[in-house]
Amino acid sequence: MDSKESERKLASHPSGIDDIDPWVAWAYKPHTITALFAGVFALVYASGTLNTAEQNLDPVSNVKRGICGMVAVYLGYSLLRAPDTLLIRPHPALWRLVHGAAIVYLVVLTFTLFQTAEDARQFLKYLYPELGVDLHERAYGADCRIYTPEHANKFKNVYDTLFDEFVIAHVLGWYCKAITLRSMGLIWTLSIGFELMEVTFNHMLPNFNECWWDALILDILVCNWLGIWAGMKTVKYFEGKTYTWVGISKQPTLTGKVKRSLSQFTPASWDKDTIDPLSGPKQFVLSTLLVLVFLTVEVNAFFLKYELWVPPRNPLNTYRLLLWWLIANPAVREFNVFVQARGDVSKVGPFCWLALANVLLETLICFKFGQGMFHKPMPFYIKAGWSTAAVVYVIFVSSWAWRDYGRYKESSKERKEQ
Repeated sequence: MDSKESERKLASHPSGIDDIDPWVAWAYKPHTITALFAGVFALVYASGTLNTAEQNLDPVSNVKRGICGMVAVYLGYSLLRAPDTLLIRPHPALWRLVHGAAIVYLVVLTFTLFQTAEDARQFLKYLYPELGVDLHERAYGADCRIYTPEHANKFKNVYDTLFDEFVIAHVLGWYCKAITLRSMGLIWTLSIGFELMEVTFNHMLPNFNECWWDALILDILVCNWLGIWAGMKTVKYFEGKTYTWVGISKQPTLTGKVKRSLSQFTPASWDKDTIDPLSGPKQFVLSTLLVLVFLTVEVNAFFLKYELWVPPRNPLNTYRLLLWWLIANPAVREFNVFVQARGDVSKVGPFCWLALANVLLETLICFKFGQGMFHKPMPFYIKAGWSTAAVVYVIFVSSWAWRDYGRYKESSKERKEQ
C-alpha cells in the first residue's frame, strides 16, 4: 500500500475500512458531546467540587491531583480530536491517545530541561518517595572469568548474567524493535550498534561495563538473536497473511465471534513499507539517521536513570519504554512513507516529528544534568575509531552520490540526443 492509498483510506473513514460492522459501528461514530459531559462529571467527582470538606487535602496532594487532572483532560481531548494516523487497529482512538501522551511527554521534558539535576531528582520523589537517593549501579564486567573454582557454582559469573532479571525484558525489547523496523539489515545494524555504544560509554556508565562474552555471546548471539528471530517470524507471518475481514455480527458461531473480536488487536493489513538502505545514497543516509535515533533513545534510557537516580526496577523506566514503543510504531511508518513518497509528501507526519523532538530534548537533559558527574575522559582509541568511521562514511556516501549523479547526467544527455 503506497502513501496515497493509505491517506485515501484514512480520508474515507476514520477506521480505514469502508464497511463497518453493525455491532461496532457505534465505536466509530463521534461522541464528543457525550464525552465532554462525562469528563466534566468525572472532574466534579475527582476535584470534590460538590463536597469540599472531604477533599481538603494537604497542598502537595492537591497539586499532584491537579496535575493528574490536567494530563487527563488533555489526553481526553486527544482521544477525541487528535489527528488520525496510518494505524487503525485496534481503534484509531488508541493512536490519538498515544499522540496526546507523546505531547505530554514533550511538555514534561521541556519543564525538566529548565530544572537543575537535584531539583529534578526531588521532583520525582513526588511520584515515588523512594527516589532521590544516589544509586550504586551494577558493573557487569567487574569479574569476567568464565570459570570460578572458589564458588560452589563453578560458572557463577555466566549463570548470574544469563539468569539476570532483565534478560526476558532484553529479548522482548528486541522482539518489539524487529516488529517496528521490519528490516533484518536495519535491526542487526541496530543490535551491533548498541554494543558499540556500550563500548563507547562504558567509562561513564557502570551498566555498560560488560565482559566480552556477555556482549558478544549472551547479548548479540543469544538475547538479541532470539528477540530478532521471533520478531521477524511475526513480520513474515503477517506479510504472508490474506486479509479478508468479516464483521463480528456475520460470524456464525460464538467461537468465530470471539476470534474475530480478538483479531481486532492485530493489523488490518500489513504493508512492506521498509526502507532499502542499498537502493541509493539518500536512502542509505536516511536509514543511518533512523538507526542513530533508535540508538540515541536506547542510550538516553541509561543516562537518564543514572543521572536522575532512578533504579532499574522503578516503573518509570517501564513506562518510558512502553511510551517510546507506542510512539515508534506510527513514527517509523510515517518516516517510511515520507522517504518512499519521492516528493509526493512534503513533510513528515506528526508522530515522526514528535519522536524527533522528544529524543532531542532527552539528549539535552542528559547533557545538562551530566555536567560534572563524569570525570573519566573518553579513551583515545574510542575517539580515533569513531573519527575514522565518520571520515570513511562521508567518503563512501560522497563517492556513491557522485557516481549516481554522473550516471544521471549521462542518461539525461542521451535522452536529449534522442
